[in-house]
Amino acid sequence: MRQGRARRRPRVAMLLGALLVSLAAGCSTLDEMVDAGEPELAQASLALSPEAQQQRARALAHRPGTAALRAAYRRPASLPAEAAASLEIVSLGDKLFRSRELSRQRSISCLSCHEPRAAWSDLRARPVADNGVAMTRRSQTLYDMAWQSSFLWDGRQDSLESMVNGPIASPDIMGLPLDDMVARLQGLPDFVADFQKAYPEFGITPETVSHALSAFMRTLRSPATRFDRWVGGDDKALSPAELRGFQLFNGKANCFACHSGWRFTDEGFRDIGLPATSDRGRGKIKPQIESLAFAFKTPTLRGVADRPPYMHDGSVRSLEAVIEHYDRGGLRRPSLSPDMFPLGLSAQEKADLVAFMRTLSPGPGDARTASTAPTEEAQQP
Repeated sequence: MRQGRARRRPRVAMLLGALLVSLAAGCSTLDEMVDAGEPELAQASLALSPEAQQQRARALAHRPGTAALRAAYRRPASLPAEAAASLEIVSLGDKLFRSRELSRQRSISCLSCHEPRAAWSDLRARPVADNGVAMTRRSQTLYDMAWQSSFLWDGRQDSLESMVNGPIASPDIMGLPLDDMVARLQGLPDFVADFQKAYPEFGITPETVSHALSAFMRTLRSPATRFDRWVGGDDKALSPAELRGFQLFNGKANCFACHSGWRFTDEGFRDIGLPATSDRGRGKIKPQIESLAFAFKTPTLRGVADRPPYMHDGSVRSLEAVIEHYDRGGLRRPSLSPDMFPLGLSAQEKADLVAFMRTLSPGPGDARTASTAPTEEAQQP
């Protein structure tokens, strides 16, 4: 066994050496890095176990070139047409989002759990409800919700409008019954005037409240980052380490299997093998499907560096710890996603992956969100 390990070390050193040589030779694009290291990659794979060789073959089979990757991860220039709303409606939604009048004891607002500085999530493992008790799940980011097709960690809502009133009425979150919400807002002259401008035919109803909140939330686009500059053709926007991390993301590390597209999510539900088992996630909604036990929605990675801790329960404290979890392959059980398996990442590969993921958040001095207030983009065409 020791001799086998000893023989393996030179192979790993050869592989790392090849990457360094490729960088020294001026390789600055993904295609150049992959091509320069391919002979050494093939030779190094001979030292792996049969299972690891199969995993490597699976990763190497997905080897899109630079042009294909740029096309796959290009963000849209504007909101989808169906997200359009008047400035009066979006402004009202913004005001409602920040108001504590929507919670029973007026102790929290939507903004309490979804802060701009934290990519419209927050920095707590579990936020505190209006009643002072910690909620059961982590706050999700509100980035790019105009493109979402299902909502909440377990996906039990299929529209933003159907989702937003739930937390207001829930005794475990804001605790204000919807009839009480309407009566409270009707007693506030400024809100009465705002609703009259935005919804002259309907006034204050649970439906107009949810519509206004949804209209505002759909304006919360993730900001463009250095990664998007690279997607746009700037080869110097990412460092060699970040480019290596992106290649790993789309290959050996298998991240692309779940975090695909410009929002870095396929909106699927998977059991990723977290040890806590008290919350069955999607499995509670679909108990007849074994693979959905302990399954939760794949979150977007936009702004991911700005919103630790991670996972639905906030149980993983850092991006480095996230990579360690995926490298181990998760807790083995019947519902574990087939996309989860031990990765065999080196320390350098782990660091490169983290470096890449940080490029999905704005840098120092950049705006933390692409839209924090109503803009002309939100107007009806």
